Amino acid sequence: MKIILWSVVVSVIALGCATPASAQFFFKAKPRVNPLQRVPELIITLKTDSDERKRARAAEELRDYDATMFGEIVPVLADALLMDKKQSVRLEALTGLSRIRPVNAIAGQAMEKAAAEDESLRVRLQARTAMTKYHVAGYSSKRPDVTTANRKVTNEPPLTLIPGPSSKSAIALPRVDASPMLEPMLTLPNTPRPLPKGVAAPPAKTTPAEPPLKGPSLFP
Repeated sequence: MKIILWSVVVSVIALGCATPASAQFFFKAKPRVNPLQRVPELIITLKTDSDERKRARAAEELRDYDATMFGEIVPVLADALLMDKKQSVRLEALTGLSRIRPVNAIAGQAMEKAAAEDESLRVRLQARTAMTKYHVAGYSSKRPDVTTANRKVTNEPPLTLIPGPSSKSAIALPRVDASPMLEPMLTLPNTPRPLPKGVAAPPAKTTPAEPPLKGPSLFP
């Protein structure tokens, strides 16, 4: 029994003192990946590969990279969520979009459309759950128009611009309808006004003709 224990202890000490080259026989080191090279490869796989599992793994791996550094990640995942025919790929794309921080309008709109129109019930339910968390994170799809919301509606007439002393300046004055004000001025003083219905016009006044002037005749 003691011989077995001593052999185990010796093996552990030998393993601890082993060089990195010899340690690779026991543990396989994970190779480092260059993001500048790996991200384009994953995008091509997600968009063009015919294997459903490869596309799903590509969508899953893309979530590990910074979407602000690689701007192609969000549009590619959104396109996969809305256009891919396989449910597994759409679910992986949905998970990747829901983790985008800060919130992104393209990601939010794609998840909203998937929550309302996806043919899979599982995708719709998961998209609704993801949208709840995305709204809490700060996403808002319905923002009021500030220009129309702060605009006051009044019954005042529009303003008319009148040139000022300078050619580049103008004075804004309200537009006034001058027709009622000018009507008495445009009416002639001797023009009779129309009478209301049912009232007869009074007889016209006649003045007698003046007799001719009499005087000495200038002709014999």
